Amino acid sequence: MILCRKFLTLFGLLIVACGCSRGVSGTFADDDRVTAYEFHSDGRATISVLGTIVAAEYTTDGDRVLVTSAQGTVVLTQRNGRLYGPMGLELRRQNDKIEEEQ
Repeated sequence: MILCRKFLTLFGLLIVACGCSRGVSGTFADDDRVTAYEFHSDGRATISVLGTIVAAEYTTDGDRVLVTSAQGTVVLTQRNGRLYGPMGLELRRQNDKIEEEQ
């Protein structure tokens, strides 16, 4: 009976983890590269703003990317391969920018 409960608990946690998939990866930055977010496949993120680097974690929920650091949580929205955030923030995948410049 106890083994069955442990199995069901573990199974439930796996389902929840799958629901929070990592739908974003790579580096996204604004056109001036003042702000950049680097997303790692293991749920870690690195935020760089004006040369200051902050460690964070992220999860996805549909088209939203929730980035949480010691400073709080920022909600970014994925649309057309870009990320949009508060105060007009628009981040473009850096590989896209390199391809466009060539």
